[in-house]
Amino acid sequence: MALKIFLTGDNHIGLKFNSYPEHVRSSLVKARVDNLQGLVEKANSKGCDLFAVAGDLFDKVKITKRDKEKVAKVLEQFSGTVVVLPGNHDYHDDVVDLWQDFKGYAGENTIVLNTYKPYNLTSNDIDVTLYPAYCSKKHSSNNALKWIKELQNLEPTRWNIGIAHGALEGLSPDIEQKYYNMNEKELDDIGLDLWLLGHTHIPYPLEQKVSNRRIFNSGTSEPDGLDCNHAGNAWIITISESKEISADRVKTGIYRFYDIDYKLESEESLSKLIEDLDMEKPDKKIIRLTLNGRVKRETLDQIQLCLKNLREKFGYLEVRAENLKLQITKEDIEQQYTKGSFPYQVLNQLLETDNDALQLAYELMEGCQNEN
Repeated sequence: MALKIFLTGDNHIGLKFNSYPEHVRSSLVKARVDNLQGLVEKANSKGCDLFAVAGDLFDKVKITKRDKEKVAKVLEQFSGTVVVLPGNHDYHDDVVDLWQDFKGYAGENTIVLNTYKPYNLTSNDIDVTLYPAYCSKKHSSNNALKWIKELQNLEPTRWNIGIAHGALEGLSPDIEQKYYNMNEKELDDIGLDLWLLGHTHIPYPLEQKVSNRRIFNSGTSEPDGLDCNHAGNAWIITISESKEISADRVKTGIYRFYDIDYKLESEESLSKLIEDLDMEKPDKKIIRLTLNGRVKRETLDQIQLCLKNLREKFGYLEVRAENLKLQITKEDIEQQYTKGSFPYQVLNQLLETDNDALQLAYELMEGCQNEN
């Protein structure tokens, strides 16, 4: 009989999103708990035996009791065994009371892996032992694998699986070596059947379906910012009695973040922008749109109207248009300045030779007019 694992992590429940307006912020905060609910439902529907959270279930160690209880009740709905590893954001030590409080709310199916010891789950009807490398503080130049490497023997269960939180070399940039850095060879040399990792917010491997890989990083299940350009991920991993592994990556996010840099040059490019932004579930899209280029005055007016409509459509739209400039035409010059005047002559000469200088001169002259 095979073992089916649902792997998630970096859920960061309790993340505040304070840089957004209140109506957006509250929706993003709520979505992280709703996302966890969706993960549990997905794991149940796929018949998973083990629901593994590879660190940073919570965004910080100081979490409201309401959120702890809410999360515990969601995890209790999983039909099998839930294991939760403290990560570097929700680390475990002898001072922090996060996990002690959480255990008080947790259901009988939930185990917090906050001791450096093998966790034999045969009493939960799963013939597996887990070896946790949890985080004991936010930053560390050393990973938490040492105790596992020093074991003389592994448990005599059918499967022996490691679960760790930290930067995986080659996947996570950890230049300062302060995020429990580890590498694939180091993990392979320990000799476990499978590794379940968390920390980096992108999934690993990158393929949708993989077989006979032994190291998996969950990636965040719910996108959390403009630097997160995927739809949220989790893994459903199956390991057979003969220890052959197959895995499917599933999309899990509710919200999606987009950081778009767009060059506008004409009405056609404006139409293309609107077409590109015609996304599924626009109310669940958080977008920062940076516009640049030069457009005619009538197109600039159309853009303002278009952006007004788009703001009403999307969950949140921030527009940066500092680099979107007016394309100066002969008509603009004739409308603004008397024929034959000094500004008229200078601008018309630049119109034929240097667009950048024309733009600068026009803005300077317009500024002088406004001051007068």
